[in-house]
Amino acid sequence: MPIRRLFLLGIVFWLLAQPGAALHAELAVVVNARCGVAAMTRNEVINIFFGRSRQFFNGVEAQPVDMLDSHPDRARFYYKLLGKDLSEVNAYWSRQVFSGRGQPPVKVGSSEEVLKWVTTHPGGIGFIEASKADARVRVVLEMAH
Repeated sequence: MPIRRLFLLGIVFWLLAQPGAALHAELAVVVNARCGVAAMTRNEVINIFFGRSRQFFNGVEAQPVDMLDSHPDRARFYYKLLGKDLSEVNAYWSRQVFSGRGQPPVKVGSSEEVLKWVTTHPGGIGFIEASKADARVRVVLEMAH
């Protein structure tokens, strides 16, 4: 019996040592369900989030929304999208603003606020955990682990 308990205890500790599912949650780029965009490439998403493109391929004005620096999904998004950390992304936007070439996307503090922004702006585009996407938005790019 003690060996069985030790075995079960070992399994419990092993499970506790595994990284949490939330740390590995898939991110999804979502758009307003009525904007007419069904899928996007990684480069198209980069161009919109970095102000290089102002419209989707169908001519609808893109209205990107970002997360606050303090939100963990923001760092994961830019790392998965470009392999860059937030200091590099923020430095890019500082240069753009200083030179008058552009303004960064509006920032909000939660996935629910991203969903609200995307659904209330015809060209809304943002990123959230894929599991939080619902019928109000269309997933156009999934960013796996």
